[in-house]
Amino acid sequence: MTLTKKGMLPFKVLLSLWIVYNIFTMFVMPNVGAYFGRVTSRFITPYANTVGLNASWNFFSPDPAHTMYVRYTIRYSDEEGNDIQEPVDGYFPAEKNKGITSATRKRELYAMRFMVIEPKRLRVLYGPWLCKQYPGASSVEMEHVIETVPPLDQVVFRKDETLKDLSQELQYVREYYSCTGGADEEAL
Repeated sequence: MTLTKKGMLPFKVLLSLWIVYNIFTMFVMPNVGAYFGRVTSRFITPYANTVGLNASWNFFSPDPAHTMYVRYTIRYSDEEGNDIQEPVDGYFPAEKNKGITSATRKRELYAMRFMVIEPKRLRVLYGPWLCKQYPGASSVEMEHVIETVPPLDQVVFRKDETLKDLSQELQYVREYYSCTGGADEEAL
């Protein structure tokens, strides 16, 4: 029994579609956690699991890094705790939501990360330094803050909201340092 040219056409079409589907699956499944992978996963995941194409390689670009900084408040108060001057709020690095444009900015980011890896460093190193920068200050409150970058699918589904509204502000470390006294030295 031989197949005619007319009988081969449906076979070639189905074979071509199957090959295209396989290639599509091979390109999407390695990064099924990305937005496009999550959108198309219901069409390809059952097949990929059956034939073993479900390995994740994550060869696409990673998610952007979250914005990290230290927020501090310098307080001026007397012995009874009454404010004698308005508190000063600041950030380290001072330009918290800007990209790295200079070597100084890069050093500031590395210094900030160094301090928040071990929370005690904020109190032992950064607190005394801030007290010297603001003469007459009575205390310093510092906290490590992370502003998250919303996932792409959340941005797509909630188009009417701004990125700032979708972002979350998380506080991880909070430290207090008294400028008026305390231990001269403390081991890290």
